[in-house]
Amino acid sequence: MTMLKLASSRQAALAMLMLSLTACDLSTFVEATDPDIIGVDAISNPTAANAVRVGTLGRFNAATTGGETMFLYGGLFGDEFGTGDTFTQRVETDQRALTPQNGNITGAYRGLHLPRIGAIQAREALAEFSPGAPNWNFGEMFFVEAYMLNLLAEYFCNGQPISSVRNGIEEYGAPLPNAQIFALALAKVDSGLTRVGTATTTNDVRVRNALSILKARILLNQGAFSAVQAAVAAVPTTYVWQQEHAQTARVPGVWSFINNQRRYSVANNEGPLAMNFGTANDPRVPVCTAGQAACAAAGLTQSRPFDSGNTSVPNMLYQLIWSTDAAPVALMSGLQARLYEAEALNRAERFPEALAILNSLRATPPGYGRTIAAMTPLTDPGNAAARRNLVFREKGFWLFGTGHRYPDMRRMMRQYGMSQTEVFPSGNTWQINRAPGYGTDVVFRTPTAETFNPLQPIGPDGAAVCLDINP
Repeated sequence: MTMLKLASSRQAALAMLMLSLTACDLSTFVEATDPDIIGVDAISNPTAANAVRVGTLGRFNAATTGGETMFLYGGLFGDEFGTGDTFTQRVETDQRALTPQNGNITGAYRGLHLPRIGAIQAREALAEFSPGAPNWNFGEMFFVEAYMLNLLAEYFCNGQPISSVRNGIEEYGAPLPNAQIFALALAKVDSGLTRVGTATTTNDVRVRNALSILKARILLNQGAFSAVQAAVAAVPTTYVWQQEHAQTARVPGVWSFINNQRRYSVANNEGPLAMNFGTANDPRVPVCTAGQAACAAAGLTQSRPFDSGNTSVPNMLYQLIWSTDAAPVALMSGLQARLYEAEALNRAERFPEALAILNSLRATPPGYGRTIAAMTPLTDPGNAAARRNLVFREKGFWLFGTGHRYPDMRRMMRQYGMSQTEVFPSGNTWQINRAPGYGTDVVFRTPTAETFNPLQPIGPDGAAVCLDINP
């Protein structure tokens, strides 16, 4: 509505201007340009090419840790977050009863494609106008593209169109099976690793480690467990890629939508896997409620969520991993590398080695800027199902709020043979008295916005059609 009003105001102002200038020489009008838009033709030197790279990193931040992204929606869909909102888009996501017209999911979906396209354009611009740019510049853009491709396949239903833009013109892509998208993402990672090579500058090492960790994550998604350890063997646990945030730019999305806006709340024991984020008293996921000293210290005084008048919605459970609007988020880390190794080892029936990794992390917790107290060592629970659940529980607590939990839940069904009711919240207990109960969705479907793609199949209801909606 605001955009329509703004457009109408501009049209009215233009009409008044034209009327006042009817006696003037219209040939003297100078066409205005938008200073905020950089067209393809304007990219003609190394500075402009690098600006495309930097701008892509900004969009990458916005699509991952710096807004209401699939990290939040996946956590809401799974068992990390619960909604404290009145907005239908968030309520139906929490309920696992999605509609294709969900505008919030559409926005996050577009957010995955923007940096993906930007990364391609940045590499092309650097190759043409700054061929002598550091190799890590190119490797970084391969990383961004691969990361977005991987997220698309992790979160959305089987069959995602991968379109592109050439010379300012969109080139539509037909839906690809997710297995093919994972393979494409892995190829981009390998291209990035090749470009960076064995260089030892700080940035080369940073990008090479990020690519290696992402490679291991994609290999897990492909079920290539035996290749995971080799992918991250050289990544130290101390490594971290922190995404920076600030009130003047992008604030951490989890902080914003939980602590600041109270649209979300930390979930507790939501679902059959009993991920008790709210009551575990685990130093990896510190939480508080209004009135507690920790909440008071963080300036969190409101006990009720945004939907404050609905008594069926629980009181706020705040997170303190990111306690301010300037908190950095560890997007890539050696911690992830070790957790990926632990899962791969357990899958290979080498649980003692996996347990050793998990206990090493608990003994010397990698906080990456925040202090995490050492934790009691874990013991072997004694059977395959319990070991699997222990590995995923540790991953869930270590990587809370960073976009890992929902893809892991999906893999529990796809790769480990678990049923929907063994993994996802289900039944009639959703938000106590809010009706109806949970739905049965386990994947995010292709948004209706993709129906503008002439290669996208469309169902009789006008919605985009997935190849399938299996996990």
